[in-house]
Amino acid sequence: MSGPALTSRHTVSFVTATAVLAAMLAVPAAASADPVEGPAATVVRDEPCPPPAGFRPGRFEDSTDLDSRYQPLPAGTELTWQVYANDGGQALPRTVVLTATDLVKRIDGVWARVLWQRRLTEGVVTESALVFQAQDDDRGVWQVGAYPELLADGAVTGAPEAWIAGVAGARAGVVVPGDPEEDEPPYLRAEAPGVGLLRCGFVVDRSAREVCAPSICYDGVLVVEEFSPLLAPPVRHSYLPGVGMIAAAQANTDGETLFLTGRRRLSIDDRLAAAEAALGLEERAYAGSEVYAGTEAMRLLAADADSRAVRRALGDRVH
Repeated sequence: MSGPALTSRHTVSFVTATAVLAAMLAVPAAASADPVEGPAATVVRDEPCPPPAGFRPGRFEDSTDLDSRYQPLPAGTELTWQVYANDGGQALPRTVVLTATDLVKRIDGVWARVLWQRRLTEGVVTESALVFQAQDDDRGVWQVGAYPELLADGAVTGAPEAWIAGVAGARAGVVVPGDPEEDEPPYLRAEAPGVGLLRCGFVVDRSAREVCAPSICYDGVLVVEEFSPLLAPPVRHSYLPGVGMIAAAQANTDGETLFLTGRRRLSIDDRLAAAEAALGLEERAYAGSEVYAGTEAMRLLAADADSRAVRRALGDRVH
C-alpha cells in the first residue's frame, strides 16, 4: 500500500474492511487494458504518467506550512491508522503512525516539512522513516523524498529504498492536488529509478458520498487512485477535508487497508521526542545512504511557543 513514505516495497501508504472497500471502489474507475484481478477490478495503466510541470522552487513560498484542505499536517500533529484485511474485514495487529515534526529540510531547492512515520506489528516498530513533504502555492502537497529504515528485533537492518528528489534520477510528485479535478490525465506521484519506484495518481471523485470506516461514513470525500506502470496493485486514497487521509484501499481481496483511528496534537515532550528520533534517523542516513549523503542538514523551524521550547531543549543538535 502506498503512504506517506512512498517506497517500492510498500504497495499501500495510508487505508477497507469489507464495507469500506465496497464503498470506495463503487466510484467508477477509468478504463484500462490491464484490470487487477478481484471483485472490484481497477486500473493498471500501460503507459507512464507525465512528470508534473509545477515543481519549481518559485512556486513553494510557504512550502513547510502543510495546511492543505485535504491533508492538513501542522507541526505537532500525529495521525494513526489501523490495518484491516480486505478479506473478512478483520483488524490486523499492525498500525501506521505519522508525526509532523518541527524540523524542515531543503530538497531539490524546496524546503519540506520532515514527517516521522512508523509501522508497527503487535506494538513493535518494524519500519521507522523520514518522509519529506512540501506544499506549493496552490496548496498541492508534494513528496520530495523518503528515508525508510527497516528494523528487526529492535535493530536497524538497512534502508535500501531511500530516495531523494534530484538525486540519482528521482523526481518529486504530487501526494494530493491543491485543486483536484476529475477527468484530468494522471500525474506523477513519485519516481526513483534507483529503487524501482514509479507511482502515478489521478482524481476519481472530488466529492464522494458514503465513504465508510468501521463505525462511521463520510460525504464530500476526495478519492484519489494511485497506480504503478510497473504493475503494483492500485490503491484508492480517501481524503476528508479538514482531517486528511481517512482510508486507503487496495483493489484486491487479499490486500490490506488502513483506517484512520486517531488524530491528536502532541505535547512539548512528545514533539521533542519526535525531533530527536528524526535527527537520529538523519545521522544514520548520512552514514549509510549514498543518496542522502549530499543533502543539507535538517533545521528546526520555531514557529510557535512549543517549537521554540523544542529548540531550546535540543540545543546545538540542530540549527
